[in-house]
Amino acid sequence: MIETLPPIILEIETPASADEAWAAITDPERVAEWLTDVSALGDVGDPYRLDFGDGSVVEGVIREIEPGRRFAHTWAWVDALPRQETIVSWTVEPLPNGGGRVILIHDGWSDAGADSAARDDHEAYWSGYLDDLAEILSERA
Repeated sequence: MIETLPPIILEIETPASADEAWAAITDPERVAEWLTDVSALGDVGDPYRLDFGDGSVVEGVIREIEPGRRFAHTWAWVDALPRQETIVSWTVEPLPNGGGRVILIHDGWSDAGADSAARDDHEAYWSGYLDDLAEILSERA
């Protein structure tokens, strides 16, 4: 029986507003500032593509949008065999001081060999990318 691994849960707090944080994770031009180039992020059910420029490509489908609050999408590396689809969700919350909190949850990992290592790799990558996001948002505050 394949067990599931715990989700990756990371968060940042920023002096930038929740609206500014929302734009940074949903506007393709802003996403390119801290993550990589992304095709247009449209409506629920629409596909998207992240191109990291080194041959690494992620594709997925937008699963949920609650404007200004929550955004979720599938995540699958194009060249990974077997292709493993996971779910990334973003939640943005306003803080009492006028800043914002961004919470990332990357879930759907199975305990099947390579997935365990992939999960750990993704946790490290996301941690670095969220540091970059926090820095950019702090500059905009």
